[in-house]
Amino acid sequence: MNADAYIKLDKSELANIRAQYPIVEECIYWNNAAVSPISIGVRDAIARQAALHTLDTSGITVASGPTRDEGRRLAAKLVGSSADRVAYIQNTSHGLSLVALGIDWKAGDNIVVPELEFPSNYLIWESLSQQGVEVRKMKARDGALAPDDLRPLVDFRTKLVAVSHVQFYSGFRVNLAAFSQICSEFDALLVVDGTQSVGVLNIDMASDGVDVLAVSAHKWMLGPVGIGFIAFSEKAFARIRPSIVGWLSVNDAFSFHRVLDFLPDARRFEPGTENGPGVFGLTRRLEEIHSIGMKQIEGYVMELGNKIRTQAKRAGYNVMSDWPAQSQSGIILVRNSAIPTSVLFERLNSAGIKCSVRNDAIRFSPHCYSNDDELSLVFDVLRSASESYAG
Repeated sequence: MNADAYIKLDKSELANIRAQYPIVEECIYWNNAAVSPISIGVRDAIARQAALHTLDTSGITVASGPTRDEGRRLAAKLVGSSADRVAYIQNTSHGLSLVALGIDWKAGDNIVVPELEFPSNYLIWESLSQQGVEVRKMKARDGALAPDDLRPLVDFRTKLVAVSHVQFYSGFRVNLAAFSQICSEFDALLVVDGTQSVGVLNIDMASDGVDVLAVSAHKWMLGPVGIGFIAFSEKAFARIRPSIVGWLSVNDAFSFHRVLDFLPDARRFEPGTENGPGVFGLTRRLEEIHSIGMKQIEGYVMELGNKIRTQAKRAGYNVMSDWPAQSQSGIILVRNSAIPTSVLFERLNSAGIKCSVRNDAIRFSPHCYSNDDELSLVFDVLRSASESYAG
C-alpha cells in the first residue's frame, strides 16, 4: 500500500496517545515485538481491580463480571469473532496448548508448522509426535512463507496448520486467507498465533478464514503480562474440547455440583479463578484501541515503518524485512555488513533506544506512541555508527 493511502493520526491524536505512555520520557521504545509498555489508563484499570479486591473479597467475582464480559465483547469486535467464542488465556503457549490437547488425535494424523516458528507455536505441536502424530515442517524462503510451499504438505490426514500471522524473526506477514483456502480443501483447521500482529494489524477471522486465534496481550496489544485471549470459529469450537477442566467450566458453577456439563460458550476453557488485574487491564486497552481506531493504528505504524526502511537504505543499511506492502508488519529488521550487529545494538542501547537483535539484525518495532522526532534520533545513531566504521 502506498503511504499516502494510509489512514493517518493527526498531531493532536498522536500527542494524546504519547501522553498516555510515560516511557516516552525515559527512552525511545521500539521493542514492542518483545514486551510492550502499558498506558496510564491500563495501569489505572489494574489498580481499580486491586482496590476492589482490597475492599470486597466476597463480591469481587460478581463485581468483576461486567468487565470480563466487556473484554470478551471488545476482543471479539477487534478480530472479527463473537463474544461467546472468546476466552481469556494466560499467554499464547496456554492458548495453543488448549488446542493441541483438546483434539481427538489418531495415530497417522498430521499437522503442519513452519520450521522456524516461535517456540510457543512449535514445541506444543512437536510434543504430539509422542502420540503418533506426524509433524510436518514448512520451510521458509528467506523468512517468507508462501502458500505454494504449504500446499504439498497438506492432505486429508492433516488436522491443522499452525502459523504465526507475523514471523517474529523476519517480520513477514502471512497471507492467512490463502493459507485458509488450502486448509478448507482438506477440512483442516487454521490455527494462528496473533501475538505479533493483533493490536497493530487488522485481522478478521471470518474473512481471513482463521479457525483459532491465540493472542498474548503483552506485545502489540500494549496490555498487561499474563493475560490474553483465544477466539474460535464454529468449526474449531465443535472440534476442540477443554483439556483443563475446573469448576467454572460448567453450567451453574455456584451450585457446586459435580456434573461435567460444559458451558455452551468459550468460557468452558476458563476453568478457575481468572487473572483479575490482567482482565481489567486488557479490557481497558481494548477500549483504547477501539477509541483510537484499528485502521488508524495500523496506518500510522505502517507509514512509520516505510520511513524507517527508506532512511535505513539512505544511510547504507540493508533492510532485511523489505517485503511487498501486503507482507509488511510492524517489525523492521536492518543490518550493516560493515558493523557487527552486537556493536550496533550496544550503541543504540547506550543512546536510550530500546530494540532487539533477531536473525543477526537489529529488530525495530515501534508503535502508535512513537513519532518522527524519535525517528530522527534513531538515525542519528545509525549514521554516526556508519561514519565511525567507515573512518
